[in-house]
Amino acid sequence: MKRWTLSAALACAVTCVAALSAQANTDLIISEYVEGSSFNKAIEIWNRTGAPIDLTAGGYKIQMYFNGAVAVGGTVVLSGVLADNDTYVVTHDQATLVLLNLADQTSSGLLFNGDDAVVLVKSAANTTVDAFGQIGNDPGTEWGAGLQSTADNTLRRKPTVCDGDLIGTDLFDPSIQWDGFASDTFSGIGSHTDACGPTPVTPVTWGTIKSVYR
Repeated sequence: MKRWTLSAALACAVTCVAALSAQANTDLIISEYVEGSSFNKAIEIWNRTGAPIDLTAGGYKIQMYFNGAVAVGGTVVLSGVLADNDTYVVTHDQATLVLLNLADQTSSGLLFNGDDAVVLVKSAANTTVDAFGQIGNDPGTEWGAGLQSTADNTLRRKPTVCDGDLIGTDLFDPSIQWDGFASDTFSGIGSHTDACGPTPVTPVTWGTIKSVYR
């Protein structure tokens, strides 16, 4: 039977711990969507990548596609640094005061209705990070139905969703990845809970290393 050297055993132990500690998320995701009354519009972005994300340096933007269009109709350029395990909230600058008080950034350009696609992109290439709705498709008034429709509701990403929708033109059914709440529900804005944390690490003890070494 092959015998391991002590250095090889230690290297294996370190590698195994690092692998088990890896985060599930690969980039930012849209964690909450508010399409409420009047100018009560908001997009919440969630970072669970394991590291802070510089939104400015990364060229992160929110792009909107109106009424089934295939060309971008509006853009909000994001700025600042989003810490790991934190959210970034963008609201319309004429939203209700309650929503404005939860905002990290406001913009008069954050305008969308229930039939408009909203896409988070990054870099000069406008690489899609996450998409809400379906680019090039006009559903009429909304995607989905009831509280899980995209019109006059607040939609919150389900905790089991760990990565964004990278294909903005694919079919969109909000009931699959989103929980719905009544119009002008702001109670969840500014925080997000998911099930995408690191895999629990099994402590590597000296006894374990000796066992491998044998």
